[in-house]
Formats: sequence, structure tokens, C-alpha cells
Amino acid sequence: MNPEYFFCPNPECIYSKQLSFREKWYRKHGYHPSKAFGNVQRYICLHCGKTFSDQTFLLNYYLKIKTDFRKLMNQFNSSNSSCFIARENKMSFESVRIRRDRLARNALFLQSKALEGIEINEPLAADGFESYTRSKYYPVNINILMGTRTDFLYYFTESHSRRKGKTTEAQKRRMEYEYEDKSFAGCTLTPQFRTLMSFLKFRCKNNKCILNTDEHKTYATVLKRLAGSEGFPEVEHIQTSSGKPRTGSNPNRSVNYMDMLYRKDIPNHRRKTTCFAKNDRNMLSRMAVYMVSHNFYKPRRVTDKARQTKEKHYSELGIDERKLSFWKNLFREYRFFGSKVKLPEYFSKVWRRISETPFGDNWYPLPKFALQ
Repeated sequence: MNPEYFFCPNPECIYSKQLSFREKWYRKHGYHPSKAFGNVQRYICLHCGKTFSDQTFLLNYYLKIKTDFRKLMNQFNSSNSSCFIARENKMSFESVRIRRDRLARNALFLQSKALEGIEINEPLAADGFESYTRSKYYPVNINILMGTRTDFLYYFTESHSRRKGKTTEAQKRRMEYEYEDKSFAGCTLTPQFRTLMSFLKFRCKNNKCILNTDEHKTYATVLKRLAGSEGFPEVEHIQTSSGKPRTGSNPNRSVNYMDMLYRKDIPNHRRKTTCFAKNDRNMLSRMAVYMVSHNFYKPRRVTDKARQTKEKHYSELGIDERKLSFWKNLFREYRFFGSKVKLPEYFSKVWRRISETPFGDNWYPLPKFALQ
């Protein structure tokens, strides 16, 4: 175990408020045998009496098969479908989902922890990445907020809509059936773009920022409503037609670049794919894992093997390298606790699998330990 990441898992205990303590607040409390991990050391908190083990802090907590999360993360970010990953690792589709959710929670934690106290000091770009879930009757937009200079992905939300465009009579009848018991309240573009923009509150240097978008009317409407609200910056809104060439000189280049990466690296979003997302919350988990891979692990510029840079997308943000290095070293082995970080509004919903969706309640129960 890492002695710097050791605390009482009882959130009510005084020894859960930080990560390590100088005084002796626990003692060994025997061990329990397991088939996957052998004898696992247990401990007891001397203050509250909570018992826990070495496994409590690991990503392999409560799993029956020991998993290499480093290998799994590389597979998630390499355009491999969940079915392929399941076959490759000799596990079920459900087992892959459970492990992906754990990595996603760690990703949301790492992103939020790294940006604590960081002021945004670059122009931004926002746009919606178009995809779908279940079927093409349920199009979605992944609304993303990017730095135009660093290509750092700061935040994302998801909005849903009904199918648009020209339809046949048979498709119209199908739409009536599909949407009969579905509610899109709270998950359309307007409230979700508002949530995306609310991320900027108290985060911009000198309380000012430049925001590039396309000419979608909703963007200007939302920004007008948010103007003057507490903590919201003074926004210089620059709109560029989405019909303009997607070249390096396009003000929306960073979001266009991210769109390309999504199509290339996440099988849910390939053109005419059979790997489309059957559950949008599973899709968001994979997006969270990809976000952290892009921001903190991927070289900022890769032209060929000899010329790829050591610089990452976060390098210019002023993030404390010592703090980030500590969490990155733990990221693919240790389990992060939501009580140890303040998550942005939508990231908290993705963590708890309660993001707004027309499909009703969560299909999969969230384990209690995920709420710690």
C-alpha cells in the first residue's frame, strides 16, 4: 500500500478528512483469505472502529478476478469494442462495464483534482459532437469545452433530442411509438449547454474569457441568460459558420480536432458502426476515460516516432506537477473516493450514473462503495 494514500474510509471519522496522518490511528486486524489476491491484510480504525483492508483502496476492490487496469485503459482508448475487450481479457461484457465505470470515476476525480485552483487563461471553443445511442431515433450531442491553444478538454455534457430531418410515413409511425413514454425534459441542448457554460464560473482569469462557437442560436441565448450571474465571466462570444473549412485557421479548430479523435478512437462513434452505444451512461463513462487519456497522457504533438513531444495538453495550464504526478501514479491502480474532491455538477452526475436521459432510471445499480 502507498502510505501517502491511507485513511479511514468512514466519511464521518476525523481520520478520513485527509490522506495520511503522523499519529497512529489504526492497527492491524487480522486478514481474510481470497482466491484472487491471497491473504489480504485487514485494519481497524482506533477512533471509529471501522474495519477495512488493503483492497479497500485498490481498483481491484471487490473483484473476483485480478485485473490489469493499465492494459484495460489502453484498450478502451484504442478503438476496441467492449465485446472485443471482453474476449481479449476472457471476461463477460458486464465485467468490462464494471471495470470501465471504475476507471471513469477515477478519470473524473483526476480531472477535477488537477484543475483545483487553476484559472483558465486561454481562448475557448465549445460545440456539440453528434452521435446517437440505442438507435438513430435517439441522436445525442456531446457538448465539449476545449482550450483553443492547448487543445485541453475542460468539460463535457450530453444533450438528447428527437430525430430530425425528412422521414417516411413508416418512420413517422415508428417515432410516435418510440417517443410515446419518453421525456426529454432537462436533457435538451439548452439546459445542457447552460450546465457546460456554468463550468466557467469563478474559473476565468480576470473574470473574462473569449468563447468560439458556431452560429447555433441556442449558444447566444444561453450566454445572454447567464451574463451577470454570480461568478460568470464577461464572455466575448465569437461565432463562426460551421460551413467554413475545418482547417487550422478555423477558430473552432480545437473542437473539430476533438470530433475527429472521437470518431477515430471510440468505436461508439465510428461512421456506420455496429458498436454504437446501447446505454448512454456507459458511453459517458468511456468518454471520461478518453478525456483523461487525452489531457494527461497523450503527447500534445505527434508527427512521427522521432518527433513526438514530451509536452502534454495540460502543460501550459500551471498545474502543480508534484500533485498531478502523485495522482497519476495512483490512477490505474488505486480507487479514488468522491468525498476527496469537489466534482463539477455534471461530472458528479456521470459519477453517480444519474445524468439526464429520456430512458428513465439507471439500468445498472451503482455499488454503495462508489458513493464514498
